[in-house]
Amino acid sequence: MNQVIIIGDSTHNTLSAVRSFGEAHIAQVLILVCHEDTCYVKYSKYLKANNLYVVSELDECMSLLEQLSHVKGQYLMTTFDAAAEWVDTREAKLSEWFLTPCRGKQIGNLFNKAAQCELAKLCGLDVPQSVVYDRETSLDGISLVFPLLTKPLVSSKGAKEDIHICKNIEELKIALLENSHCQKYLLQQFIEKEYEIDAVGVSTNQGVVMGGGIHKYRHWPRLVGAGAFGVFENMDSFNVDVQKIEHFLHASGYHGPFSVEFLHTKEGKNYFMEVNLRNEGLAYASTCSGANLHAYYVDASKKINWKKFHKTYMMNYSIDLLYVKEGDITIWHWLKDFLRTRCFINICFSDPVSAYLTKIIYHLLISRIQLWHFFYIRKCFIVRYCIIYHWKV
Repeated sequence: MNQVIIIGDSTHNTLSAVRSFGEAHIAQVLILVCHEDTCYVKYSKYLKANNLYVVSELDECMSLLEQLSHVKGQYLMTTFDAAAEWVDTREAKLSEWFLTPCRGKQIGNLFNKAAQCELAKLCGLDVPQSVVYDRETSLDGISLVFPLLTKPLVSSKGAKEDIHICKNIEELKIALLENSHCQKYLLQQFIEKEYEIDAVGVSTNQGVVMGGGIHKYRHWPRLVGAGAFGVFENMDSFNVDVQKIEHFLHASGYHGPFSVEFLHTKEGKNYFMEVNLRNEGLAYASTCSGANLHAYYVDASKKINWKKFHKTYMMNYSIDLLYVKEGDITIWHWLKDFLRTRCFINICFSDPVSAYLTKIIYHLLISRIQLWHFFYIRKCFIVRYCIIYHWKV
């Protein structure tokens, strides 16, 4: 029996893998690294006491992995950047026990976005002009093109708050002076995009399989944030050269679920931004569309029936609702999108199912967007109808 061991955090990155394996009846064990009092991922219906371990620090995983290593042929995968790096530095030992992401080798500097950009160029992908900057050095003498985007050179060494759009040198200096644990940045030419594409795939011993891509309509924070609403379609819907992505993955030596982020311009050009060499939360949209990449990775007999593939709308309503709160879209616009969504990448009404779900819904709908305003002023009996409708679905 094939089994996968997941090292994950309490985010939709982990939940997407847990659900995908669970729906395919693949045996799984989750080592959940969670510092919070309540880790919502552990409430998934696919997790029980015998396949869930909760730890507070990554280094606690090693003893657990050693205990689990008595079963040979198990796959090991990660769902967040720090875990991916942690496994990578221990590939030599962990590959003796499991089928690891690099099969005993190391990804090494490909967690560095500048190194990713260089490899992407070698593979023939279009890459924005980029330069590496260390906060301890001066900006004088560095050739910069404005507007530009700042982002952590290594994702695990920074946060979303380190991403800024700067129109001139003054704005850049202000952005770099903000409190941050990030020491090194990638300063990248800002691309005026029409929309973003999140291409989702899996790299296996048999080759690279692309499930499709998400055309992101909304993300939060605006311009630079996580995907909030979009549609998942097959790769033929995008003018992305899949062979170049395959070339990148082969060169990296990585095995497992991955995603590649592109910016699509009105001129029809797709600019490579970065690749996530670990599981991506939006990958669950591929499963919902009929292409369960996770299952195929662990068990090649679970082939994807592309004839049953269909485009699927996805939503992360915990952040997408902020578009209503901020007045960017009306509640009626949002409800229309809500009703056509068939993939909820965080909490949905079938998983996790627990008293915790009620608590989350209350927090999101009452605390974050003050839904009392909608209930009593905007005839939001419709919202209640929609929730009941999706509960049945």
